[in-house]
Amino acid sequence: MGITRPEAQAWASLATLVAIFLWFQSRMMDGWTIVDHRASTLLGVYIALLALTTLTETLIAVMGARLGGKRRIDRDERDTAIEARANLNERLFIIVAVNVLIWQLMWEGLLPDHGRGPFDVRSAPAIFFWLFAILFGGEIVKRASTVFLYRLHAARS
Repeated sequence: MGITRPEAQAWASLATLVAIFLWFQSRMMDGWTIVDHRASTLLGVYIALLALTTLTETLIAVMGARLGGKRRIDRDERDTAIEARANLNERLFIIVAVNVLIWQLMWEGLLPDHGRGPFDVRSAPAIFFWLFAILFGGEIVKRASTVFLYRLHAARS
């Protein structure tokens, strides 16, 4: 059995999300250090991220619908179940990641002389970076889960 349209869209979305995140990381970091950008720079990065992700996801959806054409098949129970599981995986990732961020913020507030811990969240650029990293991470987990679950289903068929 070949690749389904939803799986192909998940692959395309996964690839573009990883590429956009790598661009974002290159704008925000120097090596393993988050660069202290001005608010105007952060706003520019924010707008660019919104534009890039919206544009690429729209193009993927349009191309998927166009390539489906006349042989387009409505979603079945399997597609709905895979989407639900991928959404749950995304939600769980975001819940865990936000809680890690909250704990890091609390530890830095409780122990200001302790150091930065595993990652720095004391500046606006750092918080900006980590929040966007969590959002990207959630979407990447969702797309990777979708691909994995379609591949798992194909292997069992």
